[in-house]
Amino acid sequence: MSNVKKVCTGCQIAIEDRRYFLCGKCGQYYDLICANVSEQRFYNTMTKEHKNAWRCVLCISKQPKFDNTNTPVRAVIDAVTVQRGAAVTSPMQLDMSVVENPQSVMDTTIETYHNMTIEMTEFQSFVLEMRAFREEIREEMRANRLESKRLNDSVAALADRITECESHMKKLDERVEQLEVRLSDKRDGTSTLSAAIDQLKSELNERDQEFLLTDIEITCIPEQKEENLLTIVNKVATKLGVTLHAEDVVSAVRMGRILDVTRSPATSRPRPIVVRLARRAMRDRFLDAVKVRRGANTEDMNLPGRPCRFFVNERLTKRNRQLFRRARELARDLGWRYVWTKDGRIFARHRSGSDAPRHHLRSEADLSRVFGTVPSRTSTS
Repeated sequence: MSNVKKVCTGCQIAIEDRRYFLCGKCGQYYDLICANVSEQRFYNTMTKEHKNAWRCVLCISKQPKFDNTNTPVRAVIDAVTVQRGAAVTSPMQLDMSVVENPQSVMDTTIETYHNMTIEMTEFQSFVLEMRAFREEIREEMRANRLESKRLNDSVAALADRITECESHMKKLDERVEQLEVRLSDKRDGTSTLSAAIDQLKSELNERDQEFLLTDIEITCIPEQKEENLLTIVNKVATKLGVTLHAEDVVSAVRMGRILDVTRSPATSRPRPIVVRLARRAMRDRFLDAVKVRRGANTEDMNLPGRPCRFFVNERLTKRNRQLFRRARELARDLGWRYVWTKDGRIFARHRSGSDAPRHHLRSEADLSRVFGTVPSRTSTS
């Protein structure tokens, strides 16, 4: 195969494929456009013999004219005049004039070919521009198709991610529902457990209070170092008019944090004296005597410090003591007249009269129910 580079003689553009003609006479190459042959005709109509016999325009124009002496000459009609449009020169005369001036015919043919070549060159430039524009459009279309494919792939991937997220969210919703159900069950169980714990605390508190049914608590008695509490208890009983024997007192101690009493009688609030009596009847005598002799004080009891009022109450558990204190505060703020204790139980009444009911307070929930307000949470352990 020859490696000679083929260039179209008409447009001077290199021929890259097999779509061209080779002039059988001058040996010049022409592409299909300059040869004025369509691709359909080149591939479908022209045979190999036709292609080999093809001649370029220049070679065809150089071929001599054939003799036309055998061509019959039209006779001159005498009746036709010049005024009626008859030809001044007969066809024979025209043919003879052409034969007589072959060089003029050749020059005209060459000039016509050059004009055709110029027109073909301009047409070839236009065709090339159209081809370049077509290729540019194709490139843009290919780029658009590629970008569209990438966009479709991205949208498909995003749709898959969304589907995956929806599936994950559905699983999470199911888990949340399960957890809510379990939490609800646990809350129910916790509420039941809390109610059971509160019930147990209440029962333990009542049992502890029963152990204190023989105890009394004496407050506001001045405290001093190395004091004899049994003697003080006897003085209090004498002040209240209660006959007390030595066997009636089981124990007497001060409860609470120890105060600084290194000097003369303490000036700060003294600790209460807790007295455990041998019988519950003796405790009731003390409490009844206090009701009769309200406002009793330490005067004539030979105790240090200035005379001051003292109080005798039944002893309460820590939980009942806090509940009693809170009930007295609420009663004072809300205008309730009566809050008292009896046998370790706490009662409240809004006013005097049979139409005012007596309320038994066992817990802080009872405070909210009776006084119509939510009390602040305090430790009742």
